[in-house]
Amino acid sequence: MKKLGYAGLSTVLCLAFALPGLAQQPSPAEVACNAKYGKYYAAQADMKLFDDFMNDATCKDSKYRNDAFTLMRTALTTAKNWKGVMDLAVRYEKEMPDVPAASKVYSLSQGMTAAAQAGDAAKVMEFGDKVIAIDPENINALLIVATTIPLNLPTDAAAAEKPLAKALEYAKKLVAMKKPDAIEDKTWQSAVIGPSRGVIGFAYLQKAQYQEAQAEFDQTVKINPKDQLAWYRYGLAATKITIAAQGLIAPAYEEVNKNTTLGPERDAAVAKRDAIEKDFAEKRDKAIDILISAVALPDANITKAARVTLESLYNPLHNNTNAGLDELVEKRKAELNKA
Repeated sequence: MKKLGYAGLSTVLCLAFALPGLAQQPSPAEVACNAKYGKYYAAQADMKLFDDFMNDATCKDSKYRNDAFTLMRTALTTAKNWKGVMDLAVRYEKEMPDVPAASKVYSLSQGMTAAAQAGDAAKVMEFGDKVIAIDPENINALLIVATTIPLNLPTDAAAAEKPLAKALEYAKKLVAMKKPDAIEDKTWQSAVIGPSRGVIGFAYLQKAQYQEAQAEFDQTVKINPKDQLAWYRYGLAATKITIAAQGLIAPAYEEVNKNTTLGPERDAAVAKRDAIEKDFAEKRDKAIDILISAVALPDANITKAARVTLESLYNPLHNNTNAGLDELVEKRKAELNKA
């Protein structure tokens, strides 16, 4: 009897909960909002219908608001309306302040990507910095901002100092970061570490730390031998080092000339001079070799700039002509094509 009584009570409770009169009914405002969302859902690229739903004060708490943003973002992206995607990311940030951090990061990342597609460097960095403020370990944002800054650096040294420091900070953070398990090592090296080292090298080049710059660019081109901009900047750093080495030659000759008496002091001065000349020659030859790679790769603008620097080092060794240089460039081009 007890068992039957328990079963009967359960049945009564189930029936009670199933009665329509006991279920919570949506308010008239909610019904109206749902209808507006339904109209928009049927025409997901229609900004007017989107706005009708989103701007209705009675719909501010609708459970469909996030879905509506997602649908509009997809429609704008499909249409390659990059400004629209950026504007929507700004709007999402303003109108959806209580969504989870992951949703904020996704929307801002989409804005950053759209800005990159539109060629709007300022917006790329603006969105990227917002992503990093929420997610300091966001690889994509760190990489995009770090690599965008060097291409859009102010010409004024004082104005460039702060963004350059930011690029250096982000790039160093990426180099020090542990590779995510989901990313293959080859991809991690080529897509993240190589470009990051290139940014670090550029920052050192701008700060006239040429040895440090050269070391970073050397790593960059080992990872990606076809990175022409890295080869060119590597060549510039090597050229600066060569010029500094050349500047030591004249004082070394003066030191030898002061020691006119044969003996240990003159021998030491001669040995020092010879070592300085050898060091200069080695650094010059290295710079030439690097710049040949910069000239051999296909970007015409980089090739032209690199060729000027290359000939300034090469021609004095060949009776102030570039005799034989084209052959060296063609040989290097073939080598790089196999890389």
